[in-house]
Amino acid sequence: MKILHLYSDWKWTGPAEPVVQMCAALRERGHEVLLAHSPDAHANRESVGAKARDLGVPATSEFALNRYLRPLPTLRDMLRLPAFLRRERFDIVHMHLNHDHVEGALCAKLLGRRAPVLVRTLHSREVLPANLGYRLQLRQLTDGWLMFTEKFRAEYARRFRLPEACTGLQPMSVDLERFRPDRTWKNLRAEFGVTPETPLIGIVGRYQKYRRMDLFMAAAKQLLDKLPEARFVVIGRSSQMQQTVIEPAEALGIRDRLILTGYRIDDYADILAALDLFTLLMPGFDGTARAVREAMALAVPCVLPDFGMLPEICPHDSTGLIVPREDPAALAAAWLELLQNPPRRRALGANARREAEARFGMNLVGPALETFYSRLLARP
Repeated sequence: MKILHLYSDWKWTGPAEPVVQMCAALRERGHEVLLAHSPDAHANRESVGAKARDLGVPATSEFALNRYLRPLPTLRDMLRLPAFLRRERFDIVHMHLNHDHVEGALCAKLLGRRAPVLVRTLHSREVLPANLGYRLQLRQLTDGWLMFTEKFRAEYARRFRLPEACTGLQPMSVDLERFRPDRTWKNLRAEFGVTPETPLIGIVGRYQKYRRMDLFMAAAKQLLDKLPEARFVVIGRSSQMQQTVIEPAEALGIRDRLILTGYRIDDYADILAALDLFTLLMPGFDGTARAVREAMALAVPCVLPDFGMLPEICPHDSTGLIVPREDPAALAAAWLELLQNPPRRRALGANARREAEARFGMNLVGPALETFYSRLLARP
């Protein structure tokens, strides 16, 4: 098969990693794959183009694919992309974000009977609302729909009245070798100034207001009242860090219990491996919560809210604990329970690694996409 993936961004955030991994997995299966992404605004090794090169995925940034719908770049794409699709004769055009979906699908429709099959993976952390715009986009400009969990697949099918035969499940993936718990890791606890016995709870993200760090801080305060030796590792950065992390922690008197690591690349996995527990309160643009799957692969139990895909990614009382959202007391109680019960914590962590091996192996992605594409191409 000849497959074009469209991705209207250049940043190595959100769904970028699964998109590039999909392309790499399909190439390993012998398919001809091209990834078209937005031009990189910076010479940056943490970008879609750089990562595609690292994995040997052919990529192009000749189209603007401007997610902010700037008129001139979008107009140029609408004039050039149909000719490109006509010339290259792709079997599948696979779209991932709203802008590349609309732009790619409209251009493909201009080819009439020679149009490729149009596929959309729905990465968002919540099921999209069934308003007119999304109904037109998903019903009229799509031939096949991929979701990451069964509950999301069933809800999309119900909400948008999608034909079941054209919906499918796409495996989530993680680098099981990089995030292997039995590797030799750097002793970052020493760098952080804590002992091997210090309870460490970690969180990863870009700390904007919607990420609910207010709940995290409230739960941290409650835990520290009962377990004052605990520490919280805050991995990542944000232009809103002062307002969302530092000022709330100072107001609660727990700033000195936070370890702010900033944005880490080379030793990111080492930091995760040093944790006793991992928590994420609100996924970013990618609803599959990559950091949760990485922690699971490292056998680090997760404590997560009952939001979006999180309960399906990390089953309750099997690989971690799921607590009611908007309830800092429940979050603090779950942390305390696992920190005071090391055998149970280790058992949940071992189960998390087994779950990751069974469900998140990158070897699962290519066959699943290949089967789904073939099913769509076989339809009239």
